[in-house]
Amino acid sequence: MTEITTEQISLRLTPHPLQRVGAFALAAFAGARHPDLVVGPLFEAATEKVTAAAVRTALVRDTKAEAGFLLKCSYSLWPNSKMNHPRNKKLSDTEVTEAVRAWRTIPAPQTWPPTGCVLCGAAAVGFYGKSDVVLAESVAYRNSTPRGHAGLALCWPCVCSFHAVPFGSQLSGGPSTVVHTWDERFAAHTVGRQVQRNGLLITLGAKPASPPADVAVLAALRGYEHRVTAGVELLVFTNNNQDQVLTSHAVDQPLAEWLRTTTRLPDRRTGFACLLRSLRTDKNSGAQNLAWRVFHRPESIPGVLASYLTARTEACGRPAPESPAVAELAGSYLHEVMHMEEKDLAEIRATAQRVAALFKPDDTGGKLTGFHALFRTGRGADLRSWLQRHSVEWVLTRPEDGAPLITERGFELLFSPSQDGNAWFFRQYLLTSVLAELHRRGWQPKDAKTIVEDFDPDAIDPADTEALEEGIAP
Repeated sequence: MTEITTEQISLRLTPHPLQRVGAFALAAFAGARHPDLVVGPLFEAATEKVTAAAVRTALVRDTKAEAGFLLKCSYSLWPNSKMNHPRNKKLSDTEVTEAVRAWRTIPAPQTWPPTGCVLCGAAAVGFYGKSDVVLAESVAYRNSTPRGHAGLALCWPCVCSFHAVPFGSQLSGGPSTVVHTWDERFAAHTVGRQVQRNGLLITLGAKPASPPADVAVLAALRGYEHRVTAGVELLVFTNNNQDQVLTSHAVDQPLAEWLRTTTRLPDRRTGFACLLRSLRTDKNSGAQNLAWRVFHRPESIPGVLASYLTARTEACGRPAPESPAVAELAGSYLHEVMHMEEKDLAEIRATAQRVAALFKPDDTGGKLTGFHALFRTGRGADLRSWLQRHSVEWVLTRPEDGAPLITERGFELLFSPSQDGNAWFFRQYLLTSVLAELHRRGWQPKDAKTIVEDFDPDAIDPADTEALEEGIAP
């Protein structure tokens, strides 16, 4: 072959997550909606921006310099490359520039191997290893080229995509983090936001102000107007010579879509504000801790809401005013994220309405406190006994209702071990639903004291607002 073909200046997506991030970063540089549109002059202009940044970085030579952040990162991205070669300190600017540009220039067609790109099937332009390609799928891929092996066969657009990965990544100087999703429209949205944040990195080599990557995902979801059609992954990787790492933390599509709608819908604002408030600590904002939970312990969120509402009720001395909003948010999570059937959740809500009717105007706060205690870990048998005991009272005092305090189906949902471990979640939902119903009924213990609220239950803390709307946590 004697000339460069169109396929070598036409960007495309492959199944490799990091290549896809790099392709969307190049699309953002080109101002294109999708990588498939980056062809010919657009492709060359986008890759030139990446190459120019590499040249500027190599000329810094000192990782401790003000503009040396990208150079520092390069040791974890492209070790042993022309960008960070120790010999650069002894070379002139012209020599360093020529070396980096030669590294980032497509090989002459007559040198191309007679094989296809392993990622997309286009003609490969060479074999590439550690100094160009970050980790493949796991730490098991050491990304070193063994003796007798030429490397990974890649076409030029795929090589350029790997070169662009840092500009769509959250860089720390050590491990880097990228957000990957198979939802291409959302991928363009998230990578485009990160490219904007990395503006200083591209032009000056300086470290950009950027939120933790998981918080950035929440911010991206909040600002996204379309339905999320795939899950979201956080890929944390380093490609340096000392310790190669690749870890993945995923949010499934139902949770990603729930987060998007919950952070945007006005009728969920109060419940969402309570969720953020319940997770706030002295060290981190609620948004930071929520982001960590959705990637590491998403199953804990219903319990967090129940615990918050219990604590608020005890602090207020009566069902908290935000109880209905919190119960509605908990129900939406169980249905939309955990796929619990609406008819089962309706059964729990109906049970909660009847349980709430057991609380009389002359009851003291001690009755409500005792009811809260029944939902602590390990007290399922006590709650069952309480319901059975009060079922007799229900029949004797409310015969006109016609329904039992709790139906056979209700008992099965709350206590049967055959419910795939969901009994605990149904019990937590029962608690939040009872508190919500008590608030709707206007019930309060006869010994309740007047409590002056020190915050608006509907208000989101400014730190959380900044994290979610601007994408930069304090």
